Amino acid sequence: MNKSVSSLLALCAAWAVAVAAAGALHLIVHVPPAAVLAFIGGATLLLTLAVLRGPFGPALEAIGPRGLLAINLGRIVGLVFVWLHTQGRLPVEFSDRAGWGDVVAAAGALVLILWNGGPGFRPAFILWNLLGMLDLVVAVGTAGWLNVVRPGAMAEMASFPLCLVPFWAVPILMSTHLFLLRRLTRECRAADGDASRAAAA
Repeated sequence: MNKSVSSLLALCAAWAVAVAAAGALHLIVHVPPAAVLAFIGGATLLLTLAVLRGPFGPALEAIGPRGLLAINLGRIVGLVFVWLHTQGRLPVEFSDRAGWGDVVAAAGALVLILWNGGPGFRPAFILWNLLGMLDLVVAVGTAGWLNVVRPGAMAEMASFPLCLVPFWAVPILMSTHLFLLRRLTRECRAADGDASRAAAA
């Protein structure tokens, strides 16, 4: 296995264990809402920098676009949010926005995996990434808002195993979206450069 991929997987595994332990020990539930948002935002920023400008860019290159799309299939977990709302364990605002938003993102990832390129693929790919990022922002924003106006309403997301979604999966997914968009931008610039050189010749 590629060394950079191994390092990234080791980091993600250690991060997941730490978050899972904090959730299982009920430590996250006592964290102020502002601190939760700060942690998610900070983790997303640091991981994105490590991917775009740091040591983990080669790891995502090795995984490849299809592998990163496959990771997003895990967002089908949104159905769990919808089910938890029917059990009275999550607010409807969160299940409707984050739950169904994740389901749509997972379905879009599946369509792109099965789509072998061709006309319309690039615009669809860009749109999916933008909507996928919007879904994550809306989900985190809705959870943060509910934590303020309805203290305790999002307690389910602070406990194991669902604590892994906001504190682990969200930063990872956001960084993959940004990586894929940057990769596509570079490919477009390279293609334009080749076309310009061919025309000049």
